[in-house]
Amino acid sequence: MKSTLYFNANILTQHEGQPSASAMLVEGNTILAVGSLREVSERKNENTLLVDVEGKTILPGFNDAHIHVWKVGQLESFIIDLRDVESIAELQRKVKTLADKLPAGAWITGRGFNEQVLRDKRKPVKEDIDAISTSHPIYLIRTCAHIAVTNSLAMKLANVSDTTIAPAGGVIGKDSSGKLNGLFYETALGLITKIIPTPTKSDYQKMILTGTAMMLRHGITSATDPAVHPELLEAYLELDAKKGLPIRLNLMPILLPDGGSAPYPIPQKYSSEFISVHTVKFFSDGGLSGKTAALKRPYKNSNEKGIVRLEREEYINLSREAQQKGFRIATHAIGDVAIDLVVDVYKTLHAEFGDTRNRIEHFGLPSEENIQDVKKFGFVPVPQPIFLYELGENFRSSLTDDYLNECYPVKSLLRNKIQVAFSTDAPVVKNISPWSCIKAAVNRKTNEGNPIAVQESITVSEAIYAYTVGSAYAEGQEKRKGSLEPGKLADFIIVDKNPLVIPVDELDSIQIESVYIGGELSLPSFRSAAEKSPPG
Repeated sequence: MKSTLYFNANILTQHEGQPSASAMLVEGNTILAVGSLREVSERKNENTLLVDVEGKTILPGFNDAHIHVWKVGQLESFIIDLRDVESIAELQRKVKTLADKLPAGAWITGRGFNEQVLRDKRKPVKEDIDAISTSHPIYLIRTCAHIAVTNSLAMKLANVSDTTIAPAGGVIGKDSSGKLNGLFYETALGLITKIIPTPTKSDYQKMILTGTAMMLRHGITSATDPAVHPELLEAYLELDAKKGLPIRLNLMPILLPDGGSAPYPIPQKYSSEFISVHTVKFFSDGGLSGKTAALKRPYKNSNEKGIVRLEREEYINLSREAQQKGFRIATHAIGDVAIDLVVDVYKTLHAEFGDTRNRIEHFGLPSEENIQDVKKFGFVPVPQPIFLYELGENFRSSLTDDYLNECYPVKSLLRNKIQVAFSTDAPVVKNISPWSCIKAAVNRKTNEGNPIAVQESITVSEAIYAYTVGSAYAEGQEKRKGSLEPGKLADFIIVDKNPLVIPVDELDSIQIESVYIGGELSLPSFRSAAEKSPPG
């Protein structure tokens, strides 16, 4: 069997029993030995390929524990990317450029506007979108994907009027006179999305491959796509059958569609070399940046407290059915009201099914009681430190000081010896680089340099561990990947700098030189990936 010995390396194993090494032997898709060159050389044979890493750093491949893979790819080539627009006028110009090229009646969709970075300091409304076109239905999603704005034609085609009743867990926006303003929140998005032409299976696969290729360039070798509907799941599984996936994926089918009257059926569990399907997903509230996360106390200078999307009885019944079929549960919960609901339901499930390692996605504003329950019952929080950088100014403008000081308490979780998994939730944020997310976890500053709950800052080592071992643990794969140790998959990266010695502000300058998945070079650029004789 093919084997390769990597030597003259700075290996940050993420294995607590052996945190560093200088050599690693890979046989087939598995790590055979890690240690000093002398120790590892004892396991090589006459056909082993020798690779001098020239003192560079080797790490386990990153694992983004919560990233909408296909939506990352979708924004590259299928819909309009609005994440960089700085005014409603700029948004209008960008969308109109496409509208002018399309026949009347063609749908136009886009994503990424954020009123916090718009000079107008408000969300666009129906009249703004009508000014772009009245002959094209238009649907533009806020960066959080929990809010969208449409024009009058889109609402007409969806049969939405001033008297339409929003579905449970959703809100239809109205102006001060009670008229539609074009804004839709949470499950009410489904009133519009259900009539937008859906991508073909081929389109979904192109989006998946575009998204995974982008992730590979950032050293991400594994990821969890946390809201997969049935058609998307079919596209993923077909790609897997063709051995067409470049990274390992944990897929979490969603059970309750936005605005739908019935849940999706619970799918079959699935496991292969590159895909696992063993966790189902729910949404219990919205997002902090758009003020739809469900809070006990009002948002700053407001009477708003966000939106609860789940009804407890349906939630627990569907969760119970999924657990009976061997699935774990993952639930989006950001606000304290939502987290209380999820923890309460999970405790009930724990009493019935034992420790199934259910996940809480985001876990933005937990109470101390929530943290202690997570510790006691083994639930897994999956936060996104990059939110502090890209969306932190939204948090500062919408959260009261007491909430802001409790926001994403990663240090508190680690202090309680809770396993934490890091992720980006892209394309909610634009930057999918793990180094940028790690930097945000350490310095906890917004993109304008303002600190947020700096007492919750962690070390670079802790952040890397959360992005590798922590994420593997969150998907129940820590015995298979996440650290570089014998018996685990040879999923690793070579980078040009040692992240433990450079200044924190330089972390996002680290370059990925090579990416290996299952021992195979997936992203080649390392100059010395050639046979050499080791010293001695």
